Amino acid sequence: MKKSIRLRARALARFSAPALSVLSLAVAASVQAQGIEVNPVVVSASRMEQPLSDVLSSVSVITRADIDKSQAVTLADLLQGEAGFEFGRNGGPGATTSFFLRGQESKSVVVLIDGVRSQIDGAGALTITDLPLNQIEQVEVLRGNAGALYGESAIGGVINIITRSRKGAPKAYGIATIGSRKTGDLSVGYGGRADETSFDLNAGVSGTAGFSAMNADKSASVNPDRDAYRNQYAAAKVDQRIDPTLRVGIRGSLKNSVIDYDDSNWGSGLKTDTHQLLIKTDLVGGYVNKRLTENWVTNFDATAANYSYDAVKNGLVASDGYYAGHQDVFRWSNNYAIHSSTTLNFGLDQSNEKFQQRSSYDLNRDTTSYSLGMTSKLDRWSLQGNVRRDELTMNRLSGSALKKEYANNNHLLGLGYQLSEPWRLTSTMSTAFRAPTGSELAYGGPNLLPETHRSQELGVVYSVDKALMRVVYFQTKTQDAIDWLTNGYNNVGEVRNRGYEFTARLDVWGNNIKASYVSQDPLNVTGNYLPGRRAKQYGSFDISRWISGYEVGTKFVGASDRGDINSSSSGTLAGYTTWTFYASRKIDTDWTARVKLENAFNRNYELAGGYNTPGRGIFATLQYQPK
Repeated sequence: MKKSIRLRARALARFSAPALSVLSLAVAASVQAQGIEVNPVVVSASRMEQPLSDVLSSVSVITRADIDKSQAVTLADLLQGEAGFEFGRNGGPGATTSFFLRGQESKSVVVLIDGVRSQIDGAGALTITDLPLNQIEQVEVLRGNAGALYGESAIGGVINIITRSRKGAPKAYGIATIGSRKTGDLSVGYGGRADETSFDLNAGVSGTAGFSAMNADKSASVNPDRDAYRNQYAAAKVDQRIDPTLRVGIRGSLKNSVIDYDDSNWGSGLKTDTHQLLIKTDLVGGYVNKRLTENWVTNFDATAANYSYDAVKNGLVASDGYYAGHQDVFRWSNNYAIHSSTTLNFGLDQSNEKFQQRSSYDLNRDTTSYSLGMTSKLDRWSLQGNVRRDELTMNRLSGSALKKEYANNNHLLGLGYQLSEPWRLTSTMSTAFRAPTGSELAYGGPNLLPETHRSQELGVVYSVDKALMRVVYFQTKTQDAIDWLTNGYNNVGEVRNRGYEFTARLDVWGNNIKASYVSQDPLNVTGNYLPGRRAKQYGSFDISRWISGYEVGTKFVGASDRGDINSSSSGTLAGYTTWTFYASRKIDTDWTARVKLENAFNRNYELAGGYNTPGRGIFATLQYQPK
């Protein structure tokens, strides 16, 4: 294995150096360039603040400026084309959405909101995939195994969402969008800093008349009417500095969504049937941040969150269509600087999650985790080490009572070497695990084992003022993978993935460029089939520049063929490419007008078998954002 990794590292260096050298010469010759943020600070890679160029793992960052420019409708649309990220969706905005990172199952992805692990439901599915983008300041996509940092299920990686914050004197801000399919979005907010208090308040409504979620030509029982989406949301965040060493804060949010969807009922439904999901989520939390000494900062954080799903058919709530969950999370985290080049982080995480389904089972899931990490710089060398122990108890209270306990120790080891001022080599080795979900235990029995995971990563980084590029080779292996067979969930054996990722953010002669490309080979080794909805090649290219006061640009996204579901006999989702064209103009220092032509060539493609995706659409946005 070590010999194989060394050979691939040499091949990677031979492949990447000439290509990156050409790009670096172009960047060096850049003149009259508009400044862009190519090296922002991130926290997800080590649980400590680091410039993006310094992290050893593979991370991408989406800033608030990127979000504004994209005019994306949902988090999935915003992330589409990012290296390592793929998704499946059963229709349009708001529909059931699955996130895949590094080719892993959607149950093997962790989403953090302001550092707090977001809720999942009893089946392990994420409950916040349609988080309003107007509430987001920055998104970090940490690719690859992060179990030693963030615990159970952080196998494919972590999506770290930092909610919106404003600096300077308090000011109002807002954004309004109208467009195709009767789409509308209105969001307003007020935030800033007054004396020792920083705060942000925002609220909004959004909706679309949509399109038929399912392809009626593929099922005689699908209702061909439009499937709409409506959303109402609000959030607040307040931070108070008590003295130079002490800060306290509170945050809260709520969201109500109504989602029309199609359900063919495996061919037994009627074309006149209508289906809706009524989804409610809320969250409230608080924290205390204290600098105990010059070198030691400690943070206490507590959060409570709820969600509920009601499935409605023909105007009536289905008797087995109610799902609800509650989550309490407590975190104690610490950063301690041993000296200027070495920092420790350590802490304790506890969570209690409750899941309910009206006609099936009630489940409690309790987790206690202990973590220790270190980052250090020694001359040209960079080091990172993390260890974590997770102790998890699953307790099913109704139906066939069941109690299961799991404990797992995981580690991450990272090493970097600065070859020269712009060039750097990186490597990581890590382990992780995923315990069975409530649904998997219900339909798989008490003998299900946790999945275990190992990964290695080698990278080459090129970083200068106006460019940050990374080429990575990765390989992952999962043992005791949990999957559905004929009569239930089983440990099916080995799943692996390996491949290359390329990411770039640069400014060349005034052209702002963001690009990614992934070539991977995910495989269920035991069953000898490609895991569903994951492509062997995919990527994106986004280029824009300022011309006579207008920023104009285009974004290309493409993916190769994919299987539909996790089965050797599943149908194939054809490869696709989409083009988006966009433009913006500053009306004055506070107002910006934007327009976007999405899926410009009206490409018909699928992200889930039998489900439609948005066709060509044009959208106009007016944004008020004082400096």
